[in-house]
Amino acid sequence: MKILALDIGSGTEDILLYDDQKELENCIKIVLPSPATVYSKKVKFYTKSRSNLFIKGETIGGGSFSEALKSHLDEGLKVILTKDVAYSIRNKLEEVETQGFQIIDEEKPPVDFSGETLETREININIIQKFLNEFEENLSNIDIVAIAVQDHGTPKQEISNRKFRLDQIKRRLKYFPKLESLAYEEDELPNHFIRMTSAIRSSNSQIPEAKTIVMDTSMAAILGCLEDQKVSKATTILSANIGNEHFTASIISEGNVLALLEHHTSLMTPPKIESLMKDFIKGEVSNDSIFEDGGHGAFYTLTPKKIPDIDIIIITGPNRTKITKTNIQAHFAAPGGDMMMTGPIGLIKAAKYKVKEEDDD
Repeated sequence: MKILALDIGSGTEDILLYDDQKELENCIKIVLPSPATVYSKKVKFYTKSRSNLFIKGETIGGGSFSEALKSHLDEGLKVILTKDVAYSIRNKLEEVETQGFQIIDEEKPPVDFSGETLETREININIIQKFLNEFEENLSNIDIVAIAVQDHGTPKQEISNRKFRLDQIKRRLKYFPKLESLAYEEDELPNHFIRMTSAIRSSNSQIPEAKTIVMDTSMAAILGCLEDQKVSKATTILSANIGNEHFTASIISEGNVLALLEHHTSLMTPPKIESLMKDFIKGEVSNDSIFEDGGHGAFYTLTPKKIPDIDIIIITGPNRTKITKTNIQAHFAAPGGDMMMTGPIGLIKAAKYKVKEEDDD
């Protein structure tokens, strides 16, 4: 089985071409700047050249891309977006328009437009293939493309994006309390996940023969932590991803999710991390307290909230060194010997689960 795993974060895009006929260490690994980073540089170039922008293409991660576009507007320049691209800024289009962006249905600029056209693409399989051609590696025989992106979802009703995101995770885990259940195939992906839908559509257009699955970046990362050698003999684990955007932690026992919380990394000082994780392990973190503090929330699947003794705390993510400024004894995840592959390895674990699930059916 061959799996192309693409973990697209706000800072980097981490790629693993998994082949079960090879040792994991011999599989191709690539770390690139994230699409958001690349497109933010393009926007900044056009800002300097004082060019209005028309942008069409895929829904991609916002982050630095969104900030660059807002700065473009602040310079008195015009930005016209198609709907798909506008969802890269916010998942409520009326809020995007309020910020000063113009949104249109057409895939071409208005007739009176004067400026530059930019096309966004987040799933860049064709570019990867061009690079791998130099190494006699062909992606046409891939069985699965597994993609991780962050997608809060777009609620139809008036509800906080933060609450909606956590509610979707909780609902999914209620029926099957394993992190692998947070991976979606095309036919089971709810249509409120616009960025994930865009990712599947783009993947299918480039490798139509391959099955595509999608998963949230934070969930792929904490799932990938479980493949670290240090975890092999542990029964109950606290796995956490301290990412550029989100601080996500889950307590997992014998493969089942007992609890999960999510906050924003920018709000998490080392003392706050230490206090929160200690309370989390005790079963004392409430959903409301996290939400009111600016995070997403927390939930426990146990009633009462009695957590077994934690055998290991394992941490990943670009801001993982924050944990070294606390008194928490934690192991830095390095599945396959490489921290940057934690997300892709989590994706591969989820993809294998999906294949097995189908075989069992």
